Amino acid sequence: MLNDYICIMKARISVIILLVILCLSSQAQEKEKFIKGFSGGMMLHSGYQFGGDNPYNYTPKGATFGIGGVARLHLTDHFRTGFEGYFSTMGLKKEVESGSHNKLFWTGALADWYWKCGRFYPYIGATVGGGMETAYYMFEGDKHDWLPEPSAVFHKQPFFAVDPFIGCDIAVGEALRLTVKADWLFAINNEGLNRPLGPRIYFGCVFEQ
Repeated sequence: MLNDYICIMKARISVIILLVILCLSSQAQEKEKFIKGFSGGMMLHSGYQFGGDNPYNYTPKGATFGIGGVARLHLTDHFRTGFEGYFSTMGLKKEVESGSHNKLFWTGALADWYWKCGRFYPYIGATVGGGMETAYYMFEGDKHDWLPEPSAVFHKQPFFAVDPFIGCDIAVGEALRLTVKADWLFAINNEGLNRPLGPRIYFGCVFEQ
């Protein structure tokens, strides 16, 4: 059920981003004086997460991998705004059984400032929004059987997201740019700062009009 839900959400994000880009394309033609352009694309990411806030004294840590996308309006020659959303999954094996994981989904509105340096467009900004952490820790059991696990916990936690980032777009054609970005998501739940947390590095392609 969880995997089906994640697949559905990924498909929805992709469709929403595509629709937004198409809508922005038509709006940009009508509002050339106000909107300087738009850009959008998809990114893969990896990173390292650490820290725990569960009552079992378990500290998950390890590599995380994920995917997501971004859509941005260029309001001036140096300022952009839009939205983005990502999924990130950290598989866990140390101190827990294989099949354990910590997953994050977050989305929100972004604003960034960018500059042009030849083919390079460095930028810095932040995203503010919300998301959901899904944690499954199997302390004893086997993911390959159909038996109830003797010791496992499942927990979902919504959070408020503040995600500062820094990155650079690299022009490789008239409309195509490669992008690399680094961020550190601060997920704040009703008990404080959500953990695990840590840096991520993103790589992707962005199309600009």
